[in-house]
Amino acid sequence: MKLPAILRLVFVFAVAFAAAGLGRAEGARERMEQRLPALDAMKMRGVVGENNQGFLEVRNGGGDEAARLVADENQDRTIVYENIAKKFNTTPEDVGHRRARKIAENSSPGVWLQAPDGTWYQKK
Repeated sequence: MKLPAILRLVFVFAVAFAAAGLGRAEGARERMEQRLPALDAMKMRGVVGENNQGFLEVRNGGGDEAARLVADENQDRTIVYENIAKKFNTTPEDVGHRRARKIAENSSPGVWLQAPDGTWYQKK
């Protein structure tokens, strides 16, 4: 089930707020919020999928725009995951894996997701 836009924004704000204490995270919230509509549209077209590590991957025919958006989003997610990991005394990889599970649970039907074993599937 797709999260309502307001809940997605609340998540983005919460994640960015957790990262806001460090200089590297400055602006992450705004960048993630601005990218959200374009990334959601690409997910629904099957151009972009969510992998099992909490990051995006270009899947089919996204071209330069998709590659740029995915790279930018993953860079911000890396910053956020590192900051959350420091706060909770865990690893960024653990944060990413946990986030991947939540993303999979909350994704809309039709979005491509990567299972823990590495296989890709389209959410029903």
